[in-house]
Amino acid sequence: MVKVKFKIVELEPENYHIVIKGKIDNQPVNLVVDTGASHSCFDLDFIKSLNQATTIENNEGMNVGVGSSDFESKISTVFRFKLGRFEMTEYTVVLLDLQHINAAYKTMKLPLVQGILGSDFFVKYGVVIDYQNQCLTIQK
Repeated sequence: MVKVKFKIVELEPENYHIVIKGKIDNQPVNLVVDTGASHSCFDLDFIKSLNQATTIENNEGMNVGVGSSDFESKISTVFRFKLGRFEMTEYTVVLLDLQHINAAYKTMKLPLVQGILGSDFFVKYGVVIDYQNQCLTIQK
């Protein structure tokens, strides 16, 4: 069992995001915790910038998001993904353009995000979100 701290970021009064820090190939990442996201996603340009020896393929699955189902996505595998002491050596993720999220974060003077931690991760690892203590418990 691994506990990883997160921050609750207030976007507007009574409007929050949970943001957690991680690393991909020792590069720091900020991730929005989103239990409503069906799959974990990372910013396409950020993953390309890592210069990993990884393939990026078209996502043949259905894209469904709040407000739109008309967006392009890719599939890839990230290597050495860490959240606190929890580490995965291969993790399949969806790649998206996260500019719209980062544009909003920039106007609010918040740190930019490189990804979204989705329900695939929470289900696979039996994650418990503790809002009061601001931590995720990952049941390996």
